[in-house]
This record gives sequence, C-alpha cells and structure tokens, in this order.
Amino acid sequence: MTTMRRAATRVDIAASTTLAITETPFSPLLASPVPAHDHHSHATGICLVRGADNAFCPPQPGDKRSPCPALNALSNHGFLPRDGRNIGPFKIYQALREGYNLSMILAFILAFGGWAILGQLRKVSLLDLSRHNCIEHDASLFHVDAHGKEEYAPIPASNSLMKSALYQGGRYSSGRMRLEDVANIRVKREAALEKPLRWWQAEIARGEMAVAIGVLGGKDADKKGLDLEVLRLWVTQERLPDDWEPDHTQGIFKTAKMATVIRDRMTAMQKGQMINILDNELTPIFSPTESLSVGI
Repeated sequence: MTTMRRAATRVDIAASTTLAITETPFSPLLASPVPAHDHHSHATGICLVRGADNAFCPPQPGDKRSPCPALNALSNHGFLPRDGRNIGPFKIYQALREGYNLSMILAFILAFGGWAILGQLRKVSLLDLSRHNCIEHDASLFHVDAHGKEEYAPIPASNSLMKSALYQGGRYSSGRMRLEDVANIRVKREAALEKPLRWWQAEIARGEMAVAIGVLGGKDADKKGLDLEVLRLWVTQERLPDDWEPDHTQGIFKTAKMATVIRDRMTAMQKGQMINILDNELTPIFSPTESLSVGI
C-alpha cells in the first residue's frame, strides 16, 4: 500500500487570540474539487456520476448521514451505500476493513459492538446512528450536544467547535493533533457537562479519536499524531485526501494503547495531578456560523 502522496497544508496556529482558518470548498493540496453536476440520485446505493469506484461524491438530496465522520466518509467514497440506507453490521464491518484497513478483530468489535449498543434488529440508515445516548454521545470534539430531550443529536459538525479543536491542537507538534492534544480538549469538553458521560460512552469518545488518528495519521501516529488539515478535511467534508491509502493495519491492541494514553492523561488532569495547558490561556470564542459539513 502507498501512503498519502500529496503534502498536507498545515493550519497556521497563531499565538494570538485570533485564528484564520481557510474555509474553502476543498484543500487544493489534499483533495481535488468534485466536477460540477446537477443533483443526482443515490437511491440504488451507488453513484451514477462517480461510478462504482471509491471516488468522493457528496451526499445528494434524500441521502442519510450520521454524526460520525468516519462512517459518513465511507459512504461518500462508496465503501458504504452512498445513500446511507439499508446498512447492516456486516456491511459496516466490510467498509471499515476496505476503507480504513482496520484489523478483522477491531472492525468486528466496532461494527457488531456498535450494533448491539444501538439495539437494532433490522438494517438501518446512517441517520439512526444519531440517536442520542446510544453510540452518539455528548462532549464530542466536533458536534454540539443534543438539545433537551431530543431523540436525535445534530448531524452536521459545528463550525465553532471545529475551529476550537484546530486552535487547541498542535501544542506538542506544530500542525498536528496528537493524543495529548485530544486529552486536553476532551477534559475541557467533559468539564462543561451537567452530567458525566457513561463509562462506555467515555470509552467510545476516546476510542474514536484513537482510531481516527491511528488510521489517518499513519503507522507512527501514536507518536506523531495527525495533520490538522487532514483532520479538518475529514470532519468538515467527510472525505479522504486524494491518493490516500492506509499504510498499515490498525489493530485492536494499538488502538487500545492509544486510547489508554488519552484516558490516563485525562484522569491525571481531572485529579489535579497534571496541568492542562489549555487552562493557562483564553481560547477564542468562535462564531457558531453555518456548518462546515457537507449537507445532507
């Protein structure tokens, strides 16, 4: 397998209280623009414009998406049905294997374990994964919490939370989101909750970032982290960089080790045994403008 062959444009994190983040439709170094087409249907689960390959196509009217950029990207690239409908756990398992090169065990746990938490006996759409307090949880790094007693959480990524995460990341390696950064940000997010996350939701929250960094950041991501621009592209446009292929198999043991790094640092900060460097500065409050996610 090859690694990402195009250089990633790094986000310039200024030391001041302002942050300029380019919000273009695509990053020219990471992802080519999608050719202009009229709206078309993905009702068959495939894209009649992009074909049967794994080229990116954004959601079309009627397509379903979830709050999970990992699964949405798999759908936008055709590893999952492009309409986001009629999906079962085995299909998710296959997509995780083919799209992200997860190990058999890790893909099985994520697909069938998530299915058990969701409590579904039939095929679902990606929208079903937004059911609040199942797989979806509060204190996401990129999505606002569900409001009140709403059954479904908001799907699009939050512009302000995304900008905050990009601003708060890169403190240990310039332009890269490392596990230490994730721990810092998660502590801040969870401290704002009225009720703490359930233990298994906290595990999901740590594990999902361990998988994202591990897969997209490459085989040394446990030490070097993930390029912030790749993260922005993946979350806001729910797509993979051009010419990107996984350079290793992301397995259960490495993922668990990475999640443990996040957990241990969070625990130390929450117990006052370690200082959260984000507490020593004023993070800008970014305007909660329109979502940066591809629309549904």
